[in-house]
Amino acid sequence: MYQVMVLVLVFLVGCSEQLPESYQPLPKVSAISEFSLYDQNAQTISNNELKGHWTLLFFGYTFCPDVCPTTLAELNKVAAKVENDAFQVVLVSVDPERDSPKQLKDYINYFNPKFQAWSGEISQIESLARQLHIFFQKQPFEDSYLMDHSSQVVLINPKGEYVGFFTAPLSTADKVSYINAQG
Repeated sequence: MYQVMVLVLVFLVGCSEQLPESYQPLPKVSAISEFSLYDQNAQTISNNELKGHWTLLFFGYTFCPDVCPTTLAELNKVAAKVENDAFQVVLVSVDPERDSPKQLKDYINYFNPKFQAWSGEISQIESLARQLHIFFQKQPFEDSYLMDHSSQVVLINPKGEYVGFFTAPLSTADKVSYINAQG
């Protein structure tokens, strides 16, 4: 029986569309539970904001010294090449202490004024992060702190479901070709 299952899997993998190397699909699409955050315009948003378009969602913060600006610059390149109008990029801040709506707006507009930036109560951010398998944690640094966080970019389908993620090293071509192929 085991050998038959292996043969079926080999057959299915051989017949399926080639996935980008940096893309990791989930074994099963996952619904996202209700959440309540605010956006860069201080408007309350929920998981309904994830429906109706493909979303590349990244957890980070505006005081991030390296991963966040690099990732957002990469996502800006992706946004310029995605042919699907039903597409959005969202930064979810893991640092609500410092990331006010104004701070988020100034930061995200630097990369692309069409991008979204969300934050909110830490319990809501933690709940969303857990659902998307994202780690973050405050770390003391000199007289302040940094936020350690996962660097993957989460892919959410137009039904608002978590379908997979892109890992480092991030590739513009991988993300663009995959999203464009989804229509």
